[in-house]
Amino acid sequence: MRDRALKMISRQPDQFELIYGDMRIPVSLKFEPRTRLTITVYPDKSVVAKAPISKQIEEVTTRIKNRTAWIVKQLEYFEQFHPITPPRRYISGETHYYLGRQYRLRITQGTRPQVKLIGRFFLMELSDPSDREKAKKVMQQWYSKHAKGYLKKRIDKYFDRFLKIGAKEPEIRFRRMKKRWGSCSNGRVILLNTELVKAPIHCIDYVIIHELCHLIYPKHSKGFFQLLSRIIPDWKKRKERLEKVVFL
Repeated sequence: MRDRALKMISRQPDQFELIYGDMRIPVSLKFEPRTRLTITVYPDKSVVAKAPISKQIEEVTTRIKNRTAWIVKQLEYFEQFHPITPPRRYISGETHYYLGRQYRLRITQGTRPQVKLIGRFFLMELSDPSDREKAKKVMQQWYSKHAKGYLKKRIDKYFDRFLKIGAKEPEIRFRRMKKRWGSCSNGRVILLNTELVKAPIHCIDYVIIHELCHLIYPKHSKGFFQLLSRIIPDWKKRKERLEKVVFL
């Protein structure tokens, strides 16, 4: 039986370890202008805590320590989805995702760098087909361009429903992120990860509707989840599916 004794070893103010039985859990701690402590466990099994600047390190780490069992539960949940897809090498023959489907990359020599999605292939042209860094840059530019257009269309598809219940039109921003699919700041700015365009459409819609719900309920309150469940009753299944296809 696992030793349930909890012990924490302090490191630097921005990095320490939680010890839970035989587990050693690195935690990244950041102090920001905020009113409360948040702890997030990401699909890559990294743990990040964000605390108010006004709080003392001892108080914050004690509160994180008290959440160790919950952190372990989240880590065990994400463990089932590993190993994560290995980093792309951007060479001919490997597969890349778009809207949940796999497409094979084919790189040929051309006069100018470009990539097109034709049939079941990403067809890329480069002056030097062996230049992986250039291939990566061209591919990311393609995803960014198509993500902005496609994700905006999905937002437009659902926004009228939120407008009718009091939501104000938000500012929409896009960015390639490593740790999250989306966010909504102060009920006014929705930020979406351009990598989301690689996921299945029903997962994309889950993220978008999740963030749109924050226009009405800024926090993950009871009302927030009631609204989310009313619009997409199967949101938990969509969330789980999204966590199984980690592209970041």
